[in-house]
Amino acid sequence: MSVYRIENFISKEDSKILSKWILDNSHKSFFKSANMGGNRKTTRYSTDENFLYPKEVLDIRKKIIDKLNLQENEIKNIYPPFKDGIVASFAEDNDTCYEHTDPVWVEGYETLHCNIITQSPDQGGEVVINKNKYTMKENELFCYRVSKSSHKVLEVKSKKPRLMWIFGFCVNEEQWNYIKND
Repeated sequence: MSVYRIENFISKEDSKILSKWILDNSHKSFFKSANMGGNRKTTRYSTDENFLYPKEVLDIRKKIIDKLNLQENEIKNIYPPFKDGIVASFAEDNDTCYEHTDPVWVEGYETLHCNIITQSPDQGGEVVINKNKYTMKENELFCYRVSKSSHKVLEVKSKKPRLMWIFGFCVNEEQWNYIKND
């Protein structure tokens, strides 16, 4: 299994709050071009630490940690090097992401992304992982090891932007085996 999914992982109320935060902030300086070949801005490359994610985002990260049994990682602060290990993403019409594999941030651990789309585009935006195409559902938790899997995003064809949250973790093989066998 290369992906781990849980439908309706977050509530519609939390989804609205997270979408509103991206829409209200995507024009601010801490949202920067993703430089992935498309029309996307994210908080991933921001060096501006003068912003805060909504409380609900940190609550969702904690819910993921508890569900995936990553408490030890939280104690040791084993996260990818972006703010709180979290990225907010705003992808507009004609956005795409070229095929790539993410780096390993901590020796002995693979990089795991747990994505949640809070607003799907009208068309496009599917993720392709190891040549398999997936359509992520709104409010679904969608996890995969981005440092072990070649992945890309197909073109967004929509006036409605694709809004997504990425919760990054560094996991070892034992932890991934626990997750995928849950």
